[in-house]
Parts: sequence; structure tokens; C-alpha cells
Amino acid sequence: MTAIVREIAGFLAAALLVGGGAVWSFHPWTTGGVSPFSAVNEAEGLAMHIEAGSASPTGTILCLENKTDREWQFGQEYWLEKKEGGEWHEIRSLRAVAFDTLSYLLAPHSTREEVCSFSDSYGRLTSGEYRLVKELLREKSGGWESEYVAAEFVVE
Repeated sequence: MTAIVREIAGFLAAALLVGGGAVWSFHPWTTGGVSPFSAVNEAEGLAMHIEAGSASPTGTILCLENKTDREWQFGQEYWLEKKEGGEWHEIRSLRAVAFDTLSYLLAPHSTREEVCSFSDSYGRLTSGEYRLVKELLREKSGGWESEYVAAEFVVE
């Protein structure tokens, strides 16, 4: 078994023991490669920004905005990327990352602030240009509609 497979298996076993059967979402994109998100911020009326002055090497406060007539949902999961050579690249995580699969509502014509701490998963960020990506979902006839929003910030 490779080291990463052992780490993932151990993490999942611990999560089941500690979480008492809680549902977790394993973060699949922690490789450090080119960003898989080619389309972000394309949904009219949905946006996300970083609260002014809140970005630091260990976390930030993000603000989700819903200017539509529809209710959207989101979870704790996020992706953190760094701009290198003009391209967005995933930041390699320190370990396997899992998020509780809670769902939060973003009501029509509302905003919601979320504290985002990334030091446990990514360590202290070095100086540079970053973006945080989140997925927003809404129930749609026959399934779900998914949109990705991103907010850029600088760590000095």
C-alpha cells in the first residue's frame, strides 16, 4: 500500500470512530497541479468576496452573496489555490482533507459570512496571490444545479 493510501485509510477509520458514523466528504483535489476550475463566477447573481483586511497566512473571512430569487446551499468544503506563472494551481495539502457534509442555506437576496481557517490543512501560506473556491448548489427539477464561486486575496 502506498503511503497516501495508508494515510487516507487511517484518516477515514479515525473519522468513523470519532464521528460516530458522521458523514464526511473527502477532498479529492489536493495534488498541487493546475486548477480543475476553469469556470468560476459565471452564475448571475452569485458572488463571493474576502472581507476587507481579513486575509492572513492562516485564514480569512469570506462573504457569500445571493442576489437571485432562488435558495442556494453550500457546505464546509473549499479549495485553496495559488497563482503561479499567471495560472491558478491547487495548493498541496499537508494531509488528507475531509469536511463534515453539513449543508448551509443561502437565502434569496442575502449574504452570509463564513470564517475559513486553512492552517490545519495547508499550514501557513507564504506571500502571494491566492483564491478560495466554493461550490454552491440548488435543487432543480430532476437533480441539482452546481455553480462555483471564487474570491481572490493576497498574503503579504
